[in-house]
Amino acid sequence: MSGSPRTLKLWPPSHIMVVNGLRAAWIIVVLWYEVYTFDHILQACQWPDVHQPDAPNSRIARVLVVADPQIVDRRSYPTRGSLLKVLGQFIIDLNLRRSWRSTISRLQPNAVVFLGDLMDNGRATMSNSEYNAYAARFFDIFKMKDLSIPTFFLPGNHDLGLGDAVSFSLEATTRYTSYFGPRNHKTTIGNHTVLFIDAVGLVEEDVIRADRGYSYDNWPAVAGGSIDFVKRSAANEHASPIVLFTHIPLARPLDTDCGPLRERGTIRQGYGFGYQNTLSNEASQFLLGSLRPFLIFSGDDHDYCEYSHPLPVPSASGSTTVREITVKSFSMAMGIRRPGFQLLSLTSTVPSFETLTQLPNSPPSLLDTPCFLPDQLGIYLSVYLPFIVLSVLSLLAFNIHRALTRGNKQAQRRPDISPRLSHPEHSFSRDHELSRRLPGQSNTEDTDDDPFLPLPMTKLAGPTHSSKLRGRSSSSSHSWTFYLLGRRRRITLCLPCSRVDRGVHEVGLLRGFFRDVLDVAWPPLLAFCVAAWWTMHS
Repeated sequence: MSGSPRTLKLWPPSHIMVVNGLRAAWIIVVLWYEVYTFDHILQACQWPDVHQPDAPNSRIARVLVVADPQIVDRRSYPTRGSLLKVLGQFIIDLNLRRSWRSTISRLQPNAVVFLGDLMDNGRATMSNSEYNAYAARFFDIFKMKDLSIPTFFLPGNHDLGLGDAVSFSLEATTRYTSYFGPRNHKTTIGNHTVLFIDAVGLVEEDVIRADRGYSYDNWPAVAGGSIDFVKRSAANEHASPIVLFTHIPLARPLDTDCGPLRERGTIRQGYGFGYQNTLSNEASQFLLGSLRPFLIFSGDDHDYCEYSHPLPVPSASGSTTVREITVKSFSMAMGIRRPGFQLLSLTSTVPSFETLTQLPNSPPSLLDTPCFLPDQLGIYLSVYLPFIVLSVLSLLAFNIHRALTRGNKQAQRRPDISPRLSHPEHSFSRDHELSRRLPGQSNTEDTDDDPFLPLPMTKLAGPTHSSKLRGRSSSSSHSWTFYLLGRRRRITLCLPCSRVDRGVHEVGLLRGFFRDVLDVAWPPLLAFCVAAWWTMHS
């Protein structure tokens, strides 16, 4: 009946429903995991001082500690082809940019410390222009919106080179200091003395000292070197607590447990081409005994580790141990699933408004906590890959169902041979229509569509109407047919958003399947490119 309500057919789903549904789902997944997941995960990351009670006249300095960003270049993966190198560098840089943008925007630190290995091949032999572009890329990735925030750098073995390999540039040190500052330096943050030790230089000088049979007490330290810097710093009395930053971790007993936050293994002593896992026992004791730090931060290992070193001499607070935190790498490409960083809160007080002298709080005046970034590799393997498989199987199943349904319909359909031209009634109708033509109009006049000839197959797809102005819509286009000056005219408007259904029942299985894959893929790929462009230029 014409008045009966039409029911919406939901199963089996139509072709356009399947394709557009997968498109929408993919766009949501891409936007969430490529943009919003970074801010979402960092919501759980808070400065450690927020849980402390407010103290009168207190001052809090918040320091963001980043280890081993190690941005890659064309030398980083020598066995890969050129296309994979470019793609790998793009993905890693994009992940670093998103991680940094979310971190710096949400946490807004008072100072930033980079614990070395800034660039994967900063030590390599290259032209000045190539190094300049390499360093500029680093600063573009880790750009600061607030230029007033102080940033401190430590050299790592990938920045300077450890040893005398011929592939290491003789200009590595000069290039590093021209962009990132001195190799050893000292500053004050929140009334805490902060020492930055060039661990690479310390290892190299320590090897020479040991080979020559000197102890640290009688060793004639290289002027301006790491040992000389430590001795001069130890000679100065420090009323404020010392926080020590070193790229290479200090020595510890074999198979020492690193705590539950480490992903796998532990830190073991060892060395190889251009690296050394820990400082030597003698160098570690030299630092602990000379400086007696309250807290130590290190990098290089890429994974998290927390260990308490016994102090040869009790510290100023009477403590006999000192914690060393090995900070996770900030990069997704350093062999860990969850990159991260460390937050450090340095608390001090101003005794009165008449003086500007700040005093460190009674312990705990140093508070720290780790924060973790998204598991980018896990997103690729546990989200994107299964969703790709699900999408492909869904489209394949739909196209198989379409092909089987079409085959069944063709088998059940009888041959439809029109007897129009052979039946006497049709001859009479044709003669009658010819006699009704306008005076002077030729019986052989060409028209776009002769109303007495069968329409092409593509024009039989929709119902016909007897009105002079007829509208017909399909999943691929909307068309209007009308008569003008005795000839039939048609205007067709193609709609890109609905092209997915055009000819769906006429194409073969494989052709339809691959066409559907492309139809589903291009919107999320476009969303990914737009999100990547926004990340690069924001």
